[in-house]
Amino acid sequence: MKYQQFGHISFDLWLTLIKSNPEYKLRRNRLMIDFFSIDLEPSVVDAVYNKCDRVFNTINEVTGGNLDANELWLIFLSEVNVDVKSMSLGRLQEFIDETEKLFFQYHPTLIDERTPELFNNLVNEGHTLSLLCNTAFTKSNFLKKLLTILGVDKYLSFQLYSDEMGYSKPNIKVYEQMYTEAQKLKPLTKDDIMHVGDNPRADLWGARNFGIEGRLLLPTETVVTIFENN
Repeated sequence: MKYQQFGHISFDLWLTLIKSNPEYKLRRNRLMIDFFSIDLEPSVVDAVYNKCDRVFNTINEVTGGNLDANELWLIFLSEVNVDVKSMSLGRLQEFIDETEKLFFQYHPTLIDERTPELFNNLVNEGHTLSLLCNTAFTKSNFLKKLLTILGVDKYLSFQLYSDEMGYSKPNIKVYEQMYTEAQKLKPLTKDDIMHVGDNPRADLWGARNFGIEGRLLLPTETVVTIFENN
C-alpha cells in the first residue's frame, strides 16, 4: 500500500505518535497517595489504576461512547478505598489540576523524534493531516497543549478527541466526523483517506468498517518507518 495515493491521513495518538513518561506515572501514584491519604503501597495503586484504565478504554470501544473523566477518577478512587461519597467536585478538580502540573513537568514524548520532520514532508507533498484520539483519564485539553510542546500541532489541520465528540473509536460516528472535517479542507472521497493507529479494533477495524483505508502500526514500527518504507 502506497501512502501517496491518499490525500488525507489521520493518526491515532497514544502508542502511535506518543508514549508515556515513566517518571510521570511514579510521581502521579505518589500524588494520589498523598492527596487522598490512600493506605496502599504505590505498586498496588499503580496496578489498580492500570486495570481501570484498560477497562474504561474497553468500555468506550465496545459501547462507542465516552465515559466522563471525572466519573473515571471517582470510580478509580473508590477502588483504592477513598470515600468518594463525601468528596466534592471542587476537591476532585484540585487533584486534577495537580495532575496537570505533573503531566507537563514529566510529559509524554514522541515515540520517534523524527515525527515532526515526517509531518512537514507529508504536508509539503500536499497531504492534509489530522488526529483522531480516544481519551480516558487524560483529557483533550492536556493533549492539545502537549502536541504544541512536541511541535506536532502545526501540521495538523484538525484534532478530534472522544471526550469532545462524545463518541469513541471504533464508533462509525467518529470516522464520519473525521471524514466531514477532512472534506472541508479539499474535495475527498473515502478512497482518498487513510487512518493510522496501533489498535486493531479501534483503528484498523474502525476505519475499514467506515470504508476508508486503515493501517495498523506494528510493535516494531513507528509512523516514520512505515512511511519511509512506502
